[in-house]
Amino acid sequence: MKKKYVVMFSVLIILTVVIYICIPKTKEEVEDKTKPNVNTNGFLTLMLEQDDGTYQKSSASTWPTSGYIYNDILSKCENGGKLMWNDELKTITLKTDKSDKCYVYFDKYINPIVNNITVTDITTSSISISVSARGGTNSVATYYYSINNGSYSSSTSNTYTFTGLSKGTTYTIKVYVKDTNGVSSAIYTTSAETESAVLLADYIKGLYTSQGSNGIYYHTSSLANSAADNSYRYAGANPNNYVCFGSDASTCSSDNLYRIIGVFGNEVKLIKSVFANSDILGTNGCFSNNNLYCWSTENAYWDLSELNIINLNTNYLNKFDSKWINLICDFPWNTKNSNIEGVIINGTAKELFNYEINNAQYYMAKIGLIYLSDYGFSADNSLWNIDMYNVVYNSSNNWLYSEQEEWTIIGYGLSTNMNGNLIKNSRKYKVEFLAPQPSTKPQVGSIFIGSWKTDIDSYLNVRPGFYLTSSTTYISGSGTSSDPIRIN
Repeated sequence: MKKKYVVMFSVLIILTVVIYICIPKTKEEVEDKTKPNVNTNGFLTLMLEQDDGTYQKSSASTWPTSGYIYNDILSKCENGGKLMWNDELKTITLKTDKSDKCYVYFDKYINPIVNNITVTDITTSSISISVSARGGTNSVATYYYSINNGSYSSSTSNTYTFTGLSKGTTYTIKVYVKDTNGVSSAIYTTSAETESAVLLADYIKGLYTSQGSNGIYYHTSSLANSAADNSYRYAGANPNNYVCFGSDASTCSSDNLYRIIGVFGNEVKLIKSVFANSDILGTNGCFSNNNLYCWSTENAYWDLSELNIINLNTNYLNKFDSKWINLICDFPWNTKNSNIEGVIINGTAKELFNYEINNAQYYMAKIGLIYLSDYGFSADNSLWNIDMYNVVYNSSNNWLYSEQEEWTIIGYGLSTNMNGNLIKNSRKYKVEFLAPQPSTKPQVGSIFIGSWKTDIDSYLNVRPGFYLTSSTTYISGSGTSSDPIRIN
């Protein structure tokens, strides 16, 4: 092939007669409607290069779209007409003020080509693709990406992510490439659909494949020693149940980390991963200078306690903006306090759960605390058949283990003496709590369960808990503390 040059130029001439041959209105009109005719009234002759480097007149009725490149050095008109080639639209424009005959030369050229587009990732709002393309006479230099017939974005990378898309929507994707000589490939078209929104509850349920898979147990009636309430609960040492709540920052701070207790119906129950402090619970209400919190300053009933009304459902709740508050549902918390004798306070998690639901008294609120049964069922399931009082809990078998005393939301009004026998107590014993092994109180394991605090104004740690609305959706995240689940 003889040495050839491609020259880009524009010429402005005042003409008395202008003949436009094949000037489309839009790119789509060219591609889909217009079929440029080479032999328009005999003005134009197409000359194609042969393998031996010579040129021969072609009888083709349209301009080459691949395998050739326009030669603007050789292309000319006998009577001074001007030829302009549009490589993107594959059209020739002839401007002349008199009768003319023109020869349009094309050199042999192997065009770049897009072989394939692979969709590599899809979310509810994005589509990521990878493009396989190869060069021809010259190598591929630039990739051009378009979605839903929008303007093209250029990149030197063969991967691209379209963002800001609508969920559950099918999009048309177009890609072409240019080589180092500026020659374009044909446009490759494909389509892909964004994901529909995935409910957080359904996402968690989908992680369950068998009992204990991904740390999740499905509490059916056939699961031994379970709650048998068809809930999905995390259990064991350290499952991947972290959630980032209250922040959309790329890195979730420890103060925004929560953990999933389980899925109850279509609501997901969260608990703060660390104890709350005065920064979020406030310094009024049931506050102590050591950042621990009392249950109530006047009575043993949760619905009247300052910890509930002031510290949790006012101060703590209002730390969030409306987006996050709207993700927390108003929930009927079981706050029944009872002085009934004969309750098995040192029972298994299942026995305590049955007591909770059979003696329910509900109080509607957004923020609450954990139940004793939540703590019991968060342990390894091999411990579910043992009285909670007798279980040695630690971080190796229960992810909820805190190593410190903390309040729970329900009280039984009962305690145990040193022999483990049930005794009836006065009203101020109506709060249950969990604690590490104390040195001055009767105990069997490393925690004990009972109303050992003789004054409800005593101070214990607090981990706020709440239920997310059933419409809360999963966005991303594996559930580890460094890659927590993101929600919307």
